[in-house]
This record gives sequence, structure tokens and C-alpha cells, in this order.
Amino acid sequence: MRPVLRRFLPFVLLLTATVAGHAQIVFSFNYLDTTSGFNDATLGAERKAALQSAANTLASYFTGYPSRTVTITVNVSENNAGSSTLASAGSSFFVVNNSFQAGLVQQMIQSGTNNGQSSLGSMTWNFGRAWDYDDSVAGGTFDFKTVAIHELLHAVGFSSYISSTGAGGGNGSTYSKFDQFLTDASGNRLVDTGGNYVGGSILSNGTGSDVYFSGANAMAANGGARVHIYSPTTYLDGSSLSHLDTDFFTSSAFIMEHAIATGAGTRTLSAIELGILTDLGYSVSAIPEPATYAALLGLLALGAVTLGLARIALVVAGLVRLAVGVAQPGLPIHNCGDAVRLGPDR
Repeated sequence: MRPVLRRFLPFVLLLTATVAGHAQIVFSFNYLDTTSGFNDATLGAERKAALQSAANTLASYFTGYPSRTVTITVNVSENNAGSSTLASAGSSFFVVNNSFQAGLVQQMIQSGTNNGQSSLGSMTWNFGRAWDYDDSVAGGTFDFKTVAIHELLHAVGFSSYISSTGAGGGNGSTYSKFDQFLTDASGNRLVDTGGNYVGGSILSNGTGSDVYFSGANAMAANGGARVHIYSPTTYLDGSSLSHLDTDFFTSSAFIMEHAIATGAGTRTLSAIELGILTDLGYSVSAIPEPATYAALLGLLALGAVTLGLARIALVVAGLVRLAVGVAQPGLPIHNCGDAVRLGPDR
């Protein structure tokens, strides 16, 4: 049982300098770009630094873990100004019939096992749009660090494998740990404890905003109410079920909404988002610990993440599914992902 992810380059060796009390989860990135994107002669280093900064911010929320490194492959970047997708990312996972699977990123953070894989997930960025990589985001540009945190959250498990028909990932009956908590307004699960989709027509009945996250911690953070999950009247591949409901939460106060506008974005996890991570089995703190500092041997190892990969890797623009994982003899692994879309300008 040794699945292999395709198109991954040997990872860049990271030397991590941690200080007592600092975050112990470290994200490192393998870049497939050669002369553009994250290896662009002018902007490559700045992009890598911004990605690592965002990754360190997210890592600082995880508390009580020993030193663990999560390696993610950054695919060859896109440069499509006409695409509505800014970025996508996700974790690899095992395909097991009628089961709820934690992705490999989640397994590494929570239990320290990499399942024999040098890279545990992947992400893709679209540099065809105007980005701002620092902490003073100019109008008319997208907040790179906000998108990076969003995408990494998909990789750590804020992600549904439920398709428009109710089928799961891989063989059709593999669901994510996140899917265990998805219900209707009355608390009826979309996928039963046996790993069978029982949501009926909820994804195709023409009624929007009717799917909820019903984990105890997320609900407690939401005043005891179920948390609205993005479920538009028409299922939107790469966005539906893997984000907080942009149509219900209209304040743009959450990192995990499905779309983002230009200008400075939110970079702080809300109590609801922290509650969801807690329901997924993470130990998190509302006040991030000082970030772990990562130094590279010869290079700065920073990676790219962005708003939205969560089921079998896909680019939202044309709703095209990209097979990031490939089945191997034994138990196959697939990569999941959602993509973040453009929102109205602020």
C-alpha cells in the first residue's frame, strides 16, 4: 500500500529553527515552477516569502503538537487573467469504501504520520490577476496572504468530498471527516455513519443555503445555531459545501467564504472557523502562538496556497477537474480541492 502522487519534484530541504513556546507545525513547499510563477526572476522570492508568512500564521493556531513538517507541492502556476479562479489547494487522501477519511495533511499534523509520502497535498496559483504580497494591500489587488491561509485551511481538512450527485471522492463512497458534520436544517446528516449518502435531493432541489455544519464546537461558537455552509441553488463545483455560506454571512468577515474581493482581506480565524477545526480533531488556540521561523538551505522555502482546493483537484474557471492524484496498486490516493472565486471589488 504505497500510493504515489504524480508530478511532484523532490522537496526542498528545510532547516527549521524553533524556539520553546513557538508553533511546532511547519509548512514547507515543493515548487514546480521553473522560470515563472514562484520562480519568476522579479517576483518569485516575494511570492515565496508571502506564502511562508501566511503558512506560519496558520501554523501558529495549532497548539500542543510536537515538531512536525507538512510538505505540500506547488504545481506549475497559471497566468490566466480571464479565469475566475484565484487558486486551489487540497490534501491527498486514501480511498476506502463507505468511510470518512482524514487527508494526509490532517494525519500528519494530528498524528505525525506521512504515510510514506514525501508530499501530502498540492496547490495551484493563478498569477493572471493583480496580487499584493505584503501587509498593506493596495486597492484593486488581491490579498495574497488571505488567499494562502484560505487554501491551506482546505488542505488541513476544511473540505467536502460530496459531489453534485451526493457521491463521494475516489470510488464514490469515500467522504471527508468534514462531511460527517454536514446536515440539513433539522440536523439530519447528508452522509450516514455507514458512509452512505442520504441527503436526498438537498443538493438539487433549487433551494439555496440549506446545508449546515453541525459540529458541537462550531455551533457553540455560533450561539448554539448550526453553521450555514455555502450551498447555492445550483451546485457549484469546487465551491459548494467546502466554504462558509457567502450568501448568508454577508459581512466578508470570514476567511473561509468561497469568494474574495480586491483589497485587504481577513487574516484572523473566527471563533466559528476555530470551532470547525476543533470538531475536526485539532487542538487550536484562539490567540496564535509566535510563529515558527523556517530557514532554507540556500533558498527561501515558501509555497503557494490560495482560496479553495477541497475535492479532487479542480480549477473553477471552467469547472475542469484536474487529476492530481493517481491510483496505484493497493490502496489509491487522490488529491481533493476547491477553488476560490473572484468577488465584487471593495
